[in-house]
Amino acid sequence: MVLNNKEGVGAKTRESIANLLIENGYRINLHEPTVQYKSIRFLKYSRHSYLVNGNAGFVSAIIDSVEKEARSLNFDLVMTVFGKNNIREIFDLVRAQPLDGIILLATEFEKEDICHLRNIPVPIVAIDNYMDLEHVNCVNMNNYEATFCAVKYLADLGHPRIGYLYNNMPSSNCLARLQAYKAALGAYNLPLDHNLIYPLHPTMSGSYEMALELLQNNTTFPSALVATNDSIALGAIKAFKEYGLRIPEDISVVGFDDIPYSAINDPPLTTMNVSCQDIGSWAMRLLCDRIQNTNAPFTKIQVGTTLITRSSTCTYTKNNHVK
Repeated sequence: MVLNNKEGVGAKTRESIANLLIENGYRINLHEPTVQYKSIRFLKYSRHSYLVNGNAGFVSAIIDSVEKEARSLNFDLVMTVFGKNNIREIFDLVRAQPLDGIILLATEFEKEDICHLRNIPVPIVAIDNYMDLEHVNCVNMNNYEATFCAVKYLADLGHPRIGYLYNNMPSSNCLARLQAYKAALGAYNLPLDHNLIYPLHPTMSGSYEMALELLQNNTTFPSALVATNDSIALGAIKAFKEYGLRIPEDISVVGFDDIPYSAINDPPLTTMNVSCQDIGSWAMRLLCDRIQNTNAPFTKIQVGTTLITRSSTCTYTKNNHVK
């Protein structure tokens, strides 16, 4: 009621609530008629949920950023959560509604899902999926440069072989990071050994169980590993430690996403930080531009990443060993 300047709230309570809302990024006006908001729909798609719901903190941070930017731009944001079983129904619904625009969380969107984005009568921006060769506006992190940065960091530490902890249920981002890993090895004159690419489940618990199974089957890991995401990295580290391996003395590990748990893990995880705030705010800005310029060419934005060095990596020495 305070946000919409409606009756039913006492003056003192209204002022207190309004002050708290403003402090937390909400944009309201106590003295003017209610602002006329444009309506946009946030579509959160979950094909299997392991990346959307299992990557703790990452997706929620993007959603928070979109919501905050929407408020600042006077957009009324409504969220819809759906999956592959009702994807057609949901897109038929949004086509029939009087919307100004759509933001789609497309982390788990696959090629066979793209057909549902056709004939949408309002501008749409996809987040967390670059959608190569598709006429769709997108905002994503720069997977290629980020993965190169991770490999270069480990190469500069002197590691002669660098392995890869890969998502066995890969998204488009995972596929892009795997290709970048292979290219980076060649760029830094490191050997590409397909036996050093380890498919693991994308959740912490699943990665832990599969990494532990590999160790029990006498798999020997190289002195350095890059992981597709932090959840995979953290699960694998838990397995390594239980098996008696030291992190980072025996195996250095670099993750991707910088989820909150990475900083408090034992040891804290070196990782590639992705600015969820920038992804969300750029998505809203791009959507606003599409709404104002409906005939503008499709735009794809890549947000850069930052290497966060912590205690899960160290310089390689010949004394480093693994079981």
